Amino acid sequence: MSQYYNYRTALLILFMSLVTYLVLILGFYYNHSLMGNTPQAVRYILLGIFELLLLLPLLLYVIGNGKSVKHAFRLRPISLLALRDILFVAIGMFILVEFIQYLVELAIGSESFVSADLKVLYPLNYLLLVPVVAIITPFVEEGIFRGYMLRLMFRNKFSPLIAVVLQALLFTVVHLSFRNAPAVFVAGIILGYTAYSFYSIIPGIIIHSIFNILVLVNINVPQIRESILYGKAYVPWLILAGGSLLFLFGIINIRNNVHVHRKRREEEEGVGYEK
Repeated sequence: MSQYYNYRTALLILFMSLVTYLVLILGFYYNHSLMGNTPQAVRYILLGIFELLLLLPLLLYVIGNGKSVKHAFRLRPISLLALRDILFVAIGMFILVEFIQYLVELAIGSESFVSADLKVLYPLNYLLLVPVVAIITPFVEEGIFRGYMLRLMFRNKFSPLIAVVLQALLFTVVHLSFRNAPAVFVAGIILGYTAYSFYSIIPGIIIHSIFNILVLVNINVPQIRESILYGKAYVPWLILAGGSLLFLFGIINIRNNVHVHRKRREEEEGVGYEK
């Protein structure tokens, strides 16, 4: 391990990366005078590049100081037995987040300027957007917020509760949407708790990827949503109840079955999933 590696420096690099990302997104990507006539395919390519640039400085800092990328970003493998509960949490989180957004729309009636980018204009653009929302975004955001950030806060003696809440708040700010803020915050809490429980971002990447794909389908195939919401009046409530039960079942199983042995630095850290 390099003697120059410093966790405060790593935290500073993290925040500088986030600020740079926000400047690029607000000053360039959402600048209609610059991007107004840009083809949608180019916008998706730029979005993927900006996401990767968020991760790059930290990645270079870790590698440059001889640290393990797997350890620094909490890329620990998980048991196949855990996939069922991870899937339940992903589906349940999507339904809960949709319900929260529905309540926000009823309360303030505002429009989202972020999700509009996910409305695909040409079928071939899916070839660019799906890798961004299903692979790049989950990997980068989980690596940054639930991987590196949580690890830095734990190393600086933050309590699990404070660390999970703080990363969720910053995760919400970075999404730049007032309308979506309550839903994003709840998702950040769920993903943070999952990452803490497993001591790994792999479950969060899976949940995040499934969630983003469901959002993409929801936006681009609105007839599915409309047939559900404008069908029988009780159907949405049944879906909410079913999603809540799936979510609770998954979370409770994770809490009861995941056993993490947290040890510091070079010592082994283990994750078990017993049935």
